[in-house]
Amino acid sequence: MSATQLVYLDHNATAPLLPEVWEALQAVAPRCQGNPSSPHRAGREARAVLEDARRRIAAEAGVPPQSLCFTSGGSESNNAVLRQFAESANPVHLVVSAVEHPSVLETARTLAQRPNLSITELPVNAQGLVSPESLSAALRPETTLVSVMSANNETGALQPLTELVRICQARGVRFHTDATQVFGKLPVDWSGVDFATATAHKLGGPRGIGLLYVRPGTSFVPQITGGRQERVRRAGTENDWLAHGFAEAVAWHSRHREQMQAQWAGFRKRLLDGLQDVDGFFLNSPDAGFCLAHTLNFGFRGLSGESLVIALDLEGIAVSTGSACSSGALEASPVLLAQGRNRKDAKASLRISFGAATTAADVALLLARLRHHVRRLHSKRTSKP
Repeated sequence: MSATQLVYLDHNATAPLLPEVWEALQAVAPRCQGNPSSPHRAGREARAVLEDARRRIAAEAGVPPQSLCFTSGGSESNNAVLRQFAESANPVHLVVSAVEHPSVLETARTLAQRPNLSITELPVNAQGLVSPESLSAALRPETTLVSVMSANNETGALQPLTELVRICQARGVRFHTDATQVFGKLPVDWSGVDFATATAHKLGGPRGIGLLYVRPGTSFVPQITGGRQERVRRAGTENDWLAHGFAEAVAWHSRHREQMQAQWAGFRKRLLDGLQDVDGFFLNSPDAGFCLAHTLNFGFRGLSGESLVIALDLEGIAVSTGSACSSGALEASPVLLAQGRNRKDAKASLRISFGAATTAADVALLLARLRHHVRRLHSKRTSKP
């Protein structure tokens, strides 16, 4: 099957560049020839592009433009938040949920090897949600930061951020949320958080550009030094061109948000309705009210999720078994294990994530081919001597 016929349903890993974003990038390229830190005309023009992108993205987030720092992506932003506490002379206690992206969870575990730093991993329930009670119980006098993602990249679970933030505010603990899967697609409220992180390529923006929000008045220790760029929060020449693409992707989703959310919710329902009677089907994502509309994680007992991914890929349908940052390991998803799934069920699971270009025909084709391959693999399994 040719690339033009690809049915792409892995937008939580990365979303194809929106045509409107590519057109905007081509149009602005002549203005992005200078270094934004240079005082000459070319530098001033590049600076204008950069600051316009910052202003537009900040407006979407409802925060002051000067509170946003551009980075290379979500993983760098998450590392920057956690690693600023690594050299503290005082005891440091970090609290993270057990279902965080590896750039948070693995970073926290690495930092916990330091003698002055400890972590607590918050458990989640069967739907992947953190309970406010467990967070409250985990806080200590030395707790420095709590990090809980806005929505899970594998299951789509939407965390009860308002309640979690309120608990941290009452105890004087700083709060970080990885908003990579929600920013732009859903409205965000960062009024109570101290740090927030996001990236462009989940929105159909360019790869290689992300953001870090630092609440005004919150101390921050930069991890990349050697220059005064980004208000001394991240050294290095800013990429004004990619920042413009990020802003254009955010603007596109802001204009089409209601339409996309309704469309994705319909696709999700269609897929669920069509899979309920399939042998061995089980659902990992939470109920619709607690889940991203564009994300669905499910499996078929007794089968291999990897086998289904390969079978669909051979027919030009791209889906995944979990996080793109860890799925190459072919191990059971830590997110699903944290939700209480056993290893066999976790390895039998798939993630479907819709995007701007997903059509009803794509969903219908996926459903038909999934039903076919599940029957085929079950038959093959039961026919073995």
